[in-house]
Amino acid sequence: MLISHAHRFAFVHVPKTGGCSIGAAIGRHADPVQDYWANRWLGRVGIHVNHLAPYRWKRFRCHTSADTLRAHLPPAVFAGLFKFAFVRNPWDLLVSYYHFLRRNAAHRRHGLAKRVRSFEEYVDYELHRDKISQSRMLAGRDGRLLVDFVGRFETLHQDFASVCRRLGIDAALPHVNGSGHRDYREFYDARLAARVRWHFSDDIDRFGYSFDGCADPVAPPVDRDGVRLAA
Repeated sequence: MLISHAHRFAFVHVPKTGGCSIGAAIGRHADPVQDYWANRWLGRVGIHVNHLAPYRWKRFRCHTSADTLRAHLPPAVFAGLFKFAFVRNPWDLLVSYYHFLRRNAAHRRHGLAKRVRSFEEYVDYELHRDKISQSRMLAGRDGRLLVDFVGRFETLHQDFASVCRRLGIDAALPHVNGSGHRDYREFYDARLAARVRWHFSDDIDRFGYSFDGCADPVAPPVDRDGVRLAA
């Protein structure tokens, strides 16, 4: 997670939605919380989270949810930050996760991704694990979105440009940490696609996705109340 109290933003990094590229683009504008003395000390022993520091120096995990951020910031500070995130078609996201894990030997789940006999078996594992949820990353327990802007991975460059205009910063978006695979739809038969549709129905309905992409591929992103935002 990247936070800037000077620029008054918080980037909620949903995994496999272009977040590494966004981080590379705007990281220089974020607060250098890693330089805080307590965070440096904790880092030496392998601890890279500090929720007990003064709020300007709190250090969060890369993929911290918006609800966790809200719990650890003063209410007025949380409300005053422009909170944004990106989401991705769940069928495509699973294919990206699968290839990412199989390619990255240092990841703790690399061995599992290499051992499964098929993509369908990997999907079985993820559905049973039930850890992937874009809605849970961005909404509170009442289901209400806690972020102010939700862009799409499918329109990453134009939606990121909208964020930069809103923040008043100039940043170029590089391509970082791509998984490189053929069209995600080739990995599914009708039965597997239907299982993913059922499991991720909250994400699919909330963010307007269909198996073939976006239900409305030209729709702009949505705000915290589900209202479409102008580009």
